[in-house]
Amino acid sequence: MSKLIKEIYSIDQNIQTDKSDSPLDHWYDRLINKKVSELDLEDVSRMLGQHVLIDLGIEKAIEILSEDPLAGEMYDGHLLKLLYCIETNNFRDLSQLKRLLQTIKSDLSQFERADEEDQEEYAELLELFLKKVGL
Repeated sequence: MSKLIKEIYSIDQNIQTDKSDSPLDHWYDRLINKKVSELDLEDVSRMLGQHVLIDLGIEKAIEILSEDPLAGEMYDGHLLKLLYCIETNNFRDLSQLKRLLQTIKSDLSQFERADEEDQEEYAELLELFLKKVGL
């Protein structure tokens, strides 16, 4: 899709009344002037963390995690943690998320982690997430 996010969601930047110089406002302005295909891990992480355009953030997070289950801006597995923190009623299609989580679980032993503690934390998060979605 070649439309900008602000065009897809009909966001009018000129309507924003209190223009701030905060880094979050600058990020949001850059975000809505991107195409969906241009979203990166940082954008998706912030979208989930700030609950901004959450449906798009979830969609892109699932896409990223499908390619790299350990993806994370701050640490390995951070994106999965951010996705876990989203209420399940925000997911349009839980079956897609369930398939992703099952795939990650079946491939878990193949992931190389720096230390055993990190590996255990990731496995625990995955188990919590599986329970959260009813698996």
